[in-house]
Amino acid sequence: MTKFFLVYSHPLDADLFKRVLAQIISSSKSSNALTRSNSIELFKALISHSNDDDPLNLASLAVSELLALPKTGKTGGPDHRVALYSMLTFLRSGSGVSSSLVESAIPLLAKETHEAATAVLAAALPPHVVFLLSSSTLSPDAIQLIAKEMSSAKPAVRKAFGGLAGAIFFHEADVLSKENGVVFAKTVVPSFESSLKTVSSNPLNSPGGPFEGYVALAVLLGPLSRSGKFGSFHDPHWLRGRVADVVL
Repeated sequence: MTKFFLVYSHPLDADLFKRVLAQIISSSKSSNALTRSNSIELFKALISHSNDDDPLNLASLAVSELLALPKTGKTGGPDHRVALYSMLTFLRSGSGVSSSLVESAIPLLAKETHEAATAVLAAALPPHVVFLLSSSTLSPDAIQLIAKEMSSAKPAVRKAFGGLAGAIFFHEADVLSKENGVVFAKTVVPSFESSLKTVSSNPLNSPGGPFEGYVALAVLLGPLSRSGKFGSFHDPHWLRGRVADVVL
């Protein structure tokens, strides 16, 4: 079936899309790893027929269906969630799908308990967050939640949100050239600095490892420093000391 949709050149109607998607979601909860993998490949082929100009908005429909079970806590376990979240990575950013995905997935990411599922879900979000920042449509609540969870008491969640925030600044689009991107940066910088302080105080035994510290350094000394818009946010002498603490 995957090969069929790869070569199928006609538009898909909503009913056909829903029926195939239902079979994909059913297969994604299989205990057989190959079956789960095949369901992901089939979704990749199916969603290739959608774009943001699609009047049926199939991509937004896919977001709703893929996240329905995780949102209600009715998945078949972490392997099932990994499969569902992996499918999200094939969704192209756009005004409809990006808003739907980010608003639904960020609260899920904050509640996810399995590290592999957390990593996959976090990896699916940066292009959509960047799109919303670039179009000034990312909600203030979403920005605040990202900043808050960067300081979560759960190391896996903290790591996921720190990585997500870092990836946003290193995406191909220059988010700091947009007003909403600057607002986002000003909101998350204190969380980056907090992460850096925490890791640098005990880099070898920090909960979650030194990852958060490296991400914070990369962002603070990279995109934010080059932008010239955040000179008042951090003392360069303090930062140099933290660089030495984390790297050495």
